[in-house]
Amino acid sequence: MAGTKRPRKAYKPRGAFVPMMRCTRNDLALELRLAIELLIAEPSPDAYNQLSKMLLAMGNSGAHGESLARANDTMLAICDRFDRVGKVGLSADEAASLRSAAGGLDEMLSHIPINVFSAAVAVVSAQCQELGV
Repeated sequence: MAGTKRPRKAYKPRGAFVPMMRCTRNDLALELRLAIELLIAEPSPDAYNQLSKMLLAMGNSGAHGESLARANDTMLAICDRFDRVGKVGLSADEAASLRSAAGGLDEMLSHIPINVFSAAVAVVSAQCQELGV
């Protein structure tokens, strides 16, 4: 069509949005699911902290939704119990809640730009290092 002009795409500055590649998203999703399963199978402060860091990085990267809120609420319940009892443990309902949140968290990962996610991970790592975690 000789005389037809294409509509212009919106300008996005370079570096502002770097989409997450499928293989990177798959690796992160696997890491997230393994962290959930580790916390369920072998509850420990280290397993709890590992999953907490991942969820915090997702939240700091701008992700929000029901799955992230459910996972954070479950983690808060686990932490509250740890403060009372002094031991990390999960009920069957908490394990099921984390497993069901994993699917939604996987979906969220594909919508987070990798440069934003990497920056959020760096911030979380620096904060945890300051706290000695």
